[in-house]
Amino acid sequence: MITTFDKVVIDSGPLFTVLTLHYAMRTKRVSLLQKIDDDIRRSVSMQHACLELFRSIRSILTTSHVIGEIQGLQTSRLGLRGEDFQGFWLGSMELLALSDFDERLLRLIEDGFAREDVRNNISMIGPTDAGLIELALREGCMLLTDDQRTLVPLAYRLGVDCGIFKTMLK
Repeated sequence: MITTFDKVVIDSGPLFTVLTLHYAMRTKRVSLLQKIDDDIRRSVSMQHACLELFRSIRSILTTSHVIGEIQGLQTSRLGLRGEDFQGFWLGSMELLALSDFDERLLRLIEDGFAREDVRNNISMIGPTDAGLIELALREGCMLLTDDQRTLVPLAYRLGVDCGIFKTMLK
């Protein structure tokens, strides 16, 4: 049974997986599942758990940087064009509208020059991940990610609770 969460900041990896699953199931284009994590692709129960976990979050937060990354992943990994491109985004917006989805524009350059901690994070892990950490700190909530190599260790050091996407599905 998946726990209910009040508010979660979501990284591009888990968000891309959920949006791809939603689109593939909606359009019955199972070939698109080849572009997501192998364990999730091979397990129907994990696929359902992904969507259940997503729906269990009352308020989903992310940054505009993540939405930009989703655009790039949608183009490079899924290769959707024309009507498929349109269908992916329309379906994604419908799914996101069902939750209290909030895309935030964080002005990291302005904050980064004013605050040494943000400036250091940007220089170490880039603006997308630094923005996710900053948003989770500001909101006092968990960061949901699959980036255990770089994002999770720094986020933990800074006091951010991280949920590892795939382990939360089991």
